[in-house]
Amino acid sequence: MTYKKRFLIISATAFVYFVLYQVNMTLFGSLNYSHRVNWVFLPSGLRLTFVLLFALDGALGIMLASTLITYLLYFDGSYLNLLITGSLAGFAPFLARQIAIDYLGLNESLLNLNSFELFKVSLLFAVISPLVHQLWYFWIGRTENFLTSAAVMMVGDWFGSVLVLASFALLLPLIRRVAKQFVS
Repeated sequence: MTYKKRFLIISATAFVYFVLYQVNMTLFGSLNYSHRVNWVFLPSGLRLTFVLLFALDGALGIMLASTLITYLLYFDGSYLNLLITGSLAGFAPFLARQIAIDYLGLNESLLNLNSFELFKVSLLFAVISPLVHQLWYFWIGRTENFLTSAAVMMVGDWFGSVLVLASFALLLPLIRRVAKQFVS
């Protein structure tokens, strides 16, 4: 894949993720449970989709957008916290993708992705990302109750994923063709 194409994927992923984060805060901001934990989190569906489709490039776009979001909305003066928090948003779904490939039998080109496989992968993504994020937030003192915040974040991430995936359900054949082009 050319650098131009990769740059376009990373940029588009970052832009769309940033915009959907703002939409989510507008629509569901009142359903906030604790620090960056929402009962419905639509961007988790984009994390799932972008990382499944674009692998590392999708994760990089999410990292960039999340770092910008963290800087604009949650910056505490620590650039290390900013970098780590932003990076976790892309790293966690990339880790979940790799676990799905290694242990759930997900094909890297998504050729075996059907409704049941997507359900399993969405649950895996909804567990891995909140655990990674809440471990970090607990470590830096942003959350007081790791288990409760992690559980609520899992529910919110899964609800967000289901809503986004339901929106993409009609586009699954097109998504498979695009993924096949970018994997090879």
